[in-house]
Amino acid sequence: MTTCQLCGQDSIEPKELYAKDYLSNEVFSLTQCPHCQCMMTRLPSAEQKHDYYGKDYYNSSAGKFTFVLEKIFRLNHAHNAKYFHTHFPSDRILEIGCGRGYLLRELKRLGSTVHCLESADAADWILDNQEVQVATLSDQQDQLWPFPDSFFQLTIFWHVLEHLPNPTTSLQQAYRCLESGGTLCVSVPNISSLQAKMNLTTWFHLDVPRHLIHFSQEGLIALLEKQGFEIIKITAGDRMQNLFGWLQSIANLLTPGHINSFYRFIQGGQPLRGAHLPSLVFQLLACWMWIPLGCLGFLVEEIFHSYGTVTVYATKKNVATFQEEQEK
Repeated sequence: MTTCQLCGQDSIEPKELYAKDYLSNEVFSLTQCPHCQCMMTRLPSAEQKHDYYGKDYYNSSAGKFTFVLEKIFRLNHAHNAKYFHTHFPSDRILEIGCGRGYLLRELKRLGSTVHCLESADAADWILDNQEVQVATLSDQQDQLWPFPDSFFQLTIFWHVLEHLPNPTTSLQQAYRCLESGGTLCVSVPNISSLQAKMNLTTWFHLDVPRHLIHFSQEGLIALLEKQGFEIIKITAGDRMQNLFGWLQSIANLLTPGHINSFYRFIQGGQPLRGAHLPSLVFQLLACWMWIPLGCLGFLVEEIFHSYGTVTVYATKKNVATFQEEQEK
C-alpha cells in the first residue's frame, strides 16, 4: 500500500509509468495517485543519484537561450512582473528559486523590496546576484526559512514547486512568512491538462527527474487549501510555455528516443552541443507538420481551459480562523 505525500490517501495499486530524462537518458518510474491525480517521480538511491542540472540544463550564466530568444524571455518576465505589480501590489516580495532574477529585478524596478530563497547548492552565478537579496537553504527539510513571521505580502513559486522534494513543508513555511491576507502565487505544469494526457511520457513539461511532483490542477488546489490558503484566482499560467509545450511535445512524438531536440536547438551553447543530431535534423525538417498541429492544440486548450501550465493565486487565511477549521 502506498500513501500519497500530497493528499495523504492510501492506494493499493497506484498507476505507474516510465519516462526518460532527455539530458542523461536515464529512465525513471512515476506513480500516480488515483485520488488527487498527482504524479511523483521515483529517484534512484542516494549513492546512485547524479546532478541532473548543470550547463546542459541552465546553459551559461549569460542566458538560457540564444540572444534573440533570451530577450523575448526577459520581456515575458517583465510582463509578468507588471501583472503582479498591477493586481497584487506589494512592498515586500519573496520568490522561491529566482534563477537569473529577471522577475524580481523588474519588481524591484517597480518599487518593491525583493528577496529570493535558493538552494545552497545552486550555481554561483545564481547565488551571487548583486541586484536581488538571495538567501539560501540546505536540503534539510526541517529547516525554517530565514525570514520573520508575517513578513511578506506576496510569495511566488514560479515553476519551482514541482522541483521541491517536500512541497508541503515549503507551503507551510510560505504560510508562516506571509502576512494575513497576503498573496501566494503558484505556477506549475498541469498533469491533468489536455497536452499532458496526449503526450504524457514525451510531454515537454514532464521533465523528469528535475520535476519531482507532477501536479494536477485539482490536486494543487486541494494541497493549498489544506495548508491554510484560500483560492482567489486560477489562470492559464504562462501562455508562451503552454504553446511551446504543445509544439515540442508533438515534435517529440516523431523522435521518442531523443526528445526535446528542438528545445536544445533554440537554447544554443552547451545544450545544443549535447543534442542528438539525427533527431534534431528530423524535428527541424518536420516542423511544417508539428508547428500547425501544436498551434491547433493550443487553441483547443484555450477553448476548453485545459491549460498545459496553470497559475493559482491564493490568500493566507487568518491564523485563528485556520486553526479553528483544523480543529473541527
